[in-house]
Amino acid sequence: MTQFTLNGKPVEVGDHPHLLAALREELDVTSPKDGCSPSGQCGCCTVLIDGKASVSCLISLEKAAGKSITTLEGFEDAERERFATAFAAAGALQCGFCTPGILVRVKALIDKKGSALTREEASRFLGAHLCRCTGYGKILDAVEVLARGKSPRAVLPGRIGTRGARYQGTELALGDRGYVDDIRVPGVLHGALRLADHARADVVKIDTAAARAVSGVEAVLTAADIPGDLRVGIIYTDWPVFIPEGGRTSYLGDVLAIVVADSKQTAREAAKLVEVSYRPLRPLTDAVAAIDDPEDAVWELKGNVLSRSVYRRGDVNVALANSAHTVHEVFQTQRVEHAFLEPESTLALPGQTAP
Repeated sequence: MTQFTLNGKPVEVGDHPHLLAALREELDVTSPKDGCSPSGQCGCCTVLIDGKASVSCLISLEKAAGKSITTLEGFEDAERERFATAFAAAGALQCGFCTPGILVRVKALIDKKGSALTREEASRFLGAHLCRCTGYGKILDAVEVLARGKSPRAVLPGRIGTRGARYQGTELALGDRGYVDDIRVPGVLHGALRLADHARADVVKIDTAAARAVSGVEAVLTAADIPGDLRVGIIYTDWPVFIPEGGRTSYLGDVLAIVVADSKQTAREAAKLVEVSYRPLRPLTDAVAAIDDPEDAVWELKGNVLSRSVYRRGDVNVALANSAHTVHEVFQTQRVEHAFLEPESTLALPGQTAP
């Protein structure tokens, strides 16, 4: 057992791979978000440890022992309100997944620098955080407002064309509007996937006995347990949900089994115990070369060309001149493509089918 102080109160936790897991899975503190644990690259799980901003997925429980841990839940109510309102009013958040971690670091910066905190300094220290959709300009606007001690109002948009704060912006900034992985349901079970060890190989045998024997494991499922089609897809039904015995892997993300257990940690550890026998094959790693490769890259699909598109070229000016209507507008946007931070999660609850 490990003891430390959380938001001013002494707590004791069991075994966990890192501090973030202890906070979220045992203590039910969900404002620190898990975007990349245990790599520590996104900053979403930032907390204060003895007043210093730290990425909690990189902190072992041994290092956390005896320390004072503060999360957004432990901020004073007035400070929580002021920070969240400043970010909402400045338009400094969209999805809100990364924002709680950013707010924690902003508090550490302002506690240290106060009104002397410059935009350049804030920019340098916020480099420890990834923001998928807002962009950092508005975040720095909000930091400047907070450093100067101002208290802006977050006003929702009015009529069409008016500017206003993000709907539920304050709740998102504080991590109070939960994502799927933040929702807590009594008796919930957790799934962990056993992925392929080879990018391309024939699957000879899948042995789940060792995983099934782990205490807390409720089930271990493979392709043999799926009564329907093994493939899904949006445009093309070409993605195998599971690779069965006798099937062939196409990349390291192919799923061979799923372990269902009473905790995430148990499910993940048990998934490692699923034993798979392979017959490794030559991997296809060059997309251009694969077009003419005699072997199929994806199991049970014929050929390596997904589709063909035909484009027509012509004189744009002539086409516009002959158009009944034309519209000319100028649009500006950032050059960064969205790349989500939050993990893909699904929560399924059994219900009663209507008669």
